[in-house]
Parts: sequence; structure tokens; C-alpha cells
Amino acid sequence: MKRLSFWFVFWGVAIIGAAAAVVVTLYSFNQFDRVAASFDGTCAPVTGIAGPEDIQIDPKTRRAYISSFDRRSEDKAARGGVFVFSIDDPLADEAWRDRTNGMPEKFAPLGLHFYDDGSVRRLFVVNAATNAVEVYDVLDNGDLAHVETLAERRLTSPNDIVAVGPRSFYVTNDAESGRDSLLARIQFLLRIGSGRVLYYDGIAWRIAAEGLRFANGINAGREGSRIYVAETAAQALRIYDRDAQSGALRLAKVAGMGAGLDNINIDRVGALWIGAQPKPLQLQTGETGATPSLVIRYEDIEGGSAAPTKIFADDGSQISGSTVADRLGSTLLIGARLEKKFLICNLPG
Repeated sequence: MKRLSFWFVFWGVAIIGAAAAVVVTLYSFNQFDRVAASFDGTCAPVTGIAGPEDIQIDPKTRRAYISSFDRRSEDKAARGGVFVFSIDDPLADEAWRDRTNGMPEKFAPLGLHFYDDGSVRRLFVVNAATNAVEVYDVLDNGDLAHVETLAERRLTSPNDIVAVGPRSFYVTNDAESGRDSLLARIQFLLRIGSGRVLYYDGIAWRIAAEGLRFANGINAGREGSRIYVAETAAQALRIYDRDAQSGALRLAKVAGMGAGLDNINIDRVGALWIGAQPKPLQLQTGETGATPSLVIRYEDIEGGSAAPTKIFADDGSQISGSTVADRLGSTLLIGARLEKKFLICNLPG
């Protein structure tokens, strides 16, 4: 009888402990929070481009490069593309065709980065179909001429990229086992860091940072001396000092953001614009319903810190699970990897 009572108590405590752990985890990922719509400007949807996961604006030409892939398609042979959207002429016919000329054949684009040093204009694109980086020359009309494909055995789940030279870049590897694996999902829940940042100097690959809890968006400061990495499961932004000669990164600080960060863009004054999910578990579990969206603006102040500013919040009715935001002047573009549209918004003032 005593033995039976012991096991009854043991399993009761174990079940209560497990339930408490689940509740604590859900709270830590903001799962019970209510997200109310909040934006001082106005937005309009632009339909016709599936899965606009990443967007980056070239301020000189006022063109936005958009990575596109229909992640809800049942066609296993479906191919993604890169579209070019003119901010000044949003209804131009040229916006609705893929600019990659079918290269490469297997193409599921995620993060991208537009690079312009005054003489070389290139687009670097993460290709999730082959776990590689595709490099394109950008032609005057916005078309993309494929230059090369770069891959490495440690690049098992590439997510986003930032170029620091005509043939050099940093790329995030969000989870070593692959973002869609069961192990990666468990690591996300438990906030176990298997994410990395890899650096390619034009000749060789090496690990620049590791131990990140789902390494996601990445970008470089205006002077190239700092690298910003979204650590989605930690709901934080990692800020690294960069040695321009060696490419080495040294962690400078970690800024808590209170949301699951995704892609990062930087405007002309150096402010970061980040697409984020207030409830990151919903997007990770592949939930098909509306997922709340958030756009965060953050200023990295030397020798100090600045609180992140929530510019745009939505319960998922305007756009579900935002993954990117980029700003040029009063125009703000917001994309999401599971939508078939993006938003073009007018900022107040």
C-alpha cells in the first residue's frame, strides 16, 4: 500500500511539474499575450508575389528586391524567384516577373542582400533548396545575371546573408540539424543554441560565431564595423564588433527585444528595421491561422543602449507572421514568408 502511494505521489508530482514547465515555456514565448493593432500610418496590400520572406530596398534606384517562394504549394517541384518592385511605380508590369532567368533550376530563396560599392552591384541570395548562396550581378534594368553558387558542408540550414565585399559575406545557419527537423524544434523550445554565423572571405569559409539560439536575420552597420544578428528563440539581437581585416566577430552586447526577430534592414540614418513575430511559436509550429506581426525600430548607440520602438503591430488580419520590414523615406514595406502579399505603408510625418 505504501509503495502504491509513493508511485501515485511520484507520478502526480511529475505530471504537475511537466504541465508547469509547458505553461512557463508558453508564457516565455508570449503565447498568452493579446496583440492589438497599432500603427500611426496607413498600409495597402500588394498581391501577386507569394511568400515575400525578405525585402531590401536599393535607395539609389528606389527598387525593392523581394525573395519569393510559395511555401504552401503542394507542387514539390515548385521554384521560387526574386522580384523587383519600384516604389515610384508600384503598378509597373515589370514587378510581376522573376528576374533570375530561371537560374539556378532548384531555387527556394530566403534571405537576400543587395551590395553596391560604386563599381559592383550584386545580389546575394540564400537558396534553401540546396543549402547554398547564389550570387547575381544586378543589371541596369533590375534583371539578375547568375554569377556562381557557393556552398559548404557546415551550411546545413542557411537563413539570411549580408555581403561585406564583392565576393565576401556572412551567412546565418539557424539550426545545425535543419530548421524543419524535430531536433531543431525541440532546441527552439528549450532555447538550446546550435545556430552559427559563417564567414566566407572570397576564398575560404570559417565559423564567425556559434551557440546562437536560432540564428536568423543578419546585417552590417553603415561603416561595416558592426554585425547584427537576430537570435529568434532568445527574442534578442546580438551585436558584434567586426574586424574588417580578418572578418572576426566579437560579441559587444545583447539587446532583448521581447519578440521573435527575423530579417534586419538598416536605413540611411543607421536605424535597424526588423520584421518580428510577437508569438514566435505560432510560426515555428506551422500554424495556418493568422499569426500576429510586429515591426521594430532599433538604434544602436555606442556606449549605451536604446529601447526598441514598436512601429507596427497587427493581430494577423493585415499581414500574418511578418518576417521583414524595410524603409525608405516615408515608405515602409512589410513582408511575410507564408503570405501571398506584402504591405506598402506610409509612415506618419
